[in-house]
Amino acid sequence: MPRYLIGISMAAVVATSLALTGCGSESPRPQPAASDATAPSTAPAPVPTPPAPIYRILDKPALTKALLPLSAMPTGYSEDESDSSDGSDKTFCNYRQPHVAKVKVSKSYQKGGGLSAQLIMVSLRQYDGPEQAKASFDKMAKTLETCRKDTSDGQKVTYALMNLPGIGEKSLGVRIELQGATALQGFALVGPTLVAVGTAGVLNADADEVADLLGKQVDGYSTAAAG
Repeated sequence: MPRYLIGISMAAVVATSLALTGCGSESPRPQPAASDATAPSTAPAPVPTPPAPIYRILDKPALTKALLPLSAMPTGYSEDESDSSDGSDKTFCNYRQPHVAKVKVSKSYQKGGGLSAQLIMVSLRQYDGPEQAKASFDKMAKTLETCRKDTSDGQKVTYALMNLPGIGEKSLGVRIELQGATALQGFALVGPTLVAVGTAGVLNADADEVADLLGKQVDGYSTAAAG
């Protein structure tokens, strides 16, 4: 399964005002005083915007430790010890990355064999800061609006955006078809890091599994990097 690269929330400010007016009059002859008081209007108090979380920059051992362990995988998976690479720098339709991740870590897990084999990969790509990570996520998302066909290692590949629940600050999913196999990948932005979870198989690839594991990987990284 190709190891592709994998957004910051808006803050709203609410302002309220309160006005009270009154008037009086005079006359040569006493007159009953007219009283007109307008009750002050009330409005809900503005809800303060919570501060954005602060994430620490982790070294490679700490970032590796934040990857989902075998115990978080679905039943039947084992760790793929033969694949300890951090992933290639192949991008969707070979788009140019605005920034390069400073630390990249990944783990692969597999289940079954032959045509029934299934693969899960989790990865973390940490940049110098949230701005670089956001720019990288946004560039990828923009590319995938039009990127549909590609070539990877001599194989023809097709892409289609895939619906995913909102995870992290921004998230997106991609369906990848190549040589009769299907790969589903989910990406999420969390502070200075792009989180990715992918699954692939010839006979089966489960989008619900990707969404579940992506949420767990985001939680695991967020806990490890909390400031």
